Amino acid sequence: MSSTVHAPSGSSDHPTGGSSKRAPRGAACLNCRRRKMRCDGARPICGQCIRTNREVDCEYTDGPGPSPTQVLEDQIARLESRIRELEHPESVVPSVTLNPAAVGGARIQSPSVVFTTLLGSLGSTSRSLLSRAVMPDILPGAALGAPVPPLSPDPLVEPPQDLVRNLINAFLPHSASLSFFLHGPRFMQAMQQPNVDNRRAQLSPALLNAVYLWGAHLSTSNALRAYEGTFEVRATTALSSALRESRYSVINLIQAEVLVANYFFTMSRFLEGRYHCSAAVALSLSCRLHKIRSATDQGFDRVPGARQGEQVREYDLPPPRDAVEEGERMRCFWSIYAIDKSWAVAMGSTSHFNGAVQSGFHVDTPWPLEMEQYEAGGFPPDFRGALTAFNFINGGSIPAVVGRESQLTLRAKSATLFEKATILASEWTSARANPNEFYGRFLALDGLIDRFIASLPPVERAGNPEIALTTLVAHTFARAATIQLRSNFRDQGGMNDGKDLLAAQAAAVALEHCNITTHFVDPILSILWTAVARVLIASATAGPSGGARGPQRDALRAMLDRVLAAMNRFRETSPLMGMLHDGFVSVQGAM
Repeated sequence: MSSTVHAPSGSSDHPTGGSSKRAPRGAACLNCRRRKMRCDGARPICGQCIRTNREVDCEYTDGPGPSPTQVLEDQIARLESRIRELEHPESVVPSVTLNPAAVGGARIQSPSVVFTTLLGSLGSTSRSLLSRAVMPDILPGAALGAPVPPLSPDPLVEPPQDLVRNLINAFLPHSASLSFFLHGPRFMQAMQQPNVDNRRAQLSPALLNAVYLWGAHLSTSNALRAYEGTFEVRATTALSSALRESRYSVINLIQAEVLVANYFFTMSRFLEGRYHCSAAVALSLSCRLHKIRSATDQGFDRVPGARQGEQVREYDLPPPRDAVEEGERMRCFWSIYAIDKSWAVAMGSTSHFNGAVQSGFHVDTPWPLEMEQYEAGGFPPDFRGALTAFNFINGGSIPAVVGRESQLTLRAKSATLFEKATILASEWTSARANPNEFYGRFLALDGLIDRFIASLPPVERAGNPEIALTTLVAHTFARAATIQLRSNFRDQGGMNDGKDLLAAQAAAVALEHCNITTHFVDPILSILWTAVARVLIASATAGPSGGARGPQRDALRAMLDRVLAAMNRFRETSPLMGMLHDGFVSVQGAM
């Protein structure tokens, strides 16, 4: 059989939903190969992808040129190579010249110049493929009666104002779950500028279209959701263009990258999510956001290509105008840090923020405050940070900050524990030369996770639904860290202390205590609930010697039902959640 299935004359180009033909070995589409599904090899879109509503992911790699996925993978490889250069400038030959026009002295380049070659034009080369700030009242909405006129894919073309109002109103209630770190009132003040040029001078088209994209996705109006595809094209195109310009705030661009990365992760389009996450990481390192208020770093490093003895800043952000702007930068860094740590585990990759202390690539930026605290003045003028994440993991001293830990701090710390537990568990083998050394590290990390869980505020005592939801994420992260730490030796006799099951049960109980009123949650919960569900299923279906029986099995099934019900509830706004839920339901049916 040919690798291409041709439709007979006058028939549909696509196979029917009941087609059972199998493509010959090597001729399946990339999506079916990755998901280990039977593919019929039909072109341009196979029957399997049509039946599972994944037409956009169906592509073949045997064409005359690279597929969109292959192009994106190459862009990610170059972007991560650039990140390694930023981490270790003294030992890596630069792939991109930071100061190409420097003659006779150091010249500061904007990140738009630095990353133009790396990022290319995602909007043009890729088809549609992966602060809790105190917000003011939402904008007066416009009634959505007749269909809104077609929208231009050009990100510079301003949408109708009624459409903008409704998109913003759909976005704002979920901004905390989307890692929106900008100061809410200032963002809204800029949004309400009556003059389009004045608004665009403060908010880049990339940021605006990223916000509009999420507004369309989260809207309960079918009329607004119809624009989602157009805003996806606009947002990615605007990001590609913005990185070639220098007139927009780099913090603005990073916020857009973060929003777009979260969008693709939510949509189960991981490669694109990783691309935009890596772009945000690279921009943050270029701006040295990991060295804000550093006790030891003066903001100068050897730059690849600089002459011996010459020191230059790679990208020199001007001093923040006030505490709120400094808060945006700190919250910007820690938002990226948390996202990178979280999704690195989900994708089986390595976090970009694991630099050794001796290399100089370590995080000194203090843990972030709540935005309200920055509004009240932020950190004392002489406050400095050093080895922030390192000291948290290794028990070092950290300068005390007055007040409670912010929700973003809890998110970043719990993501750190989640990733650290995953890495340590991956190092375990039953034939280790020194099992006692491993077990010592295991106990130290396990104790740190326990202490962190004990320090978390109870979900049921959260002051409002938004805090309750972010607290739930921190609790679930920490429980998942306990699970991950034991993931590779669950059946190793004495190494199995049963804490992974207790952690899974605690995560399920936390759901019962959190009254989630929104129709969208942080997309990372889909990964964390997956870890919880796996343990509950394994415990309920284990063999006679270790399996649950009678009432205990019924209790485990009830907890599993609670977790799966939560995943199913958010499937409309999170296709990743729906995909994972359906996989577990099929397993549950066999229990």
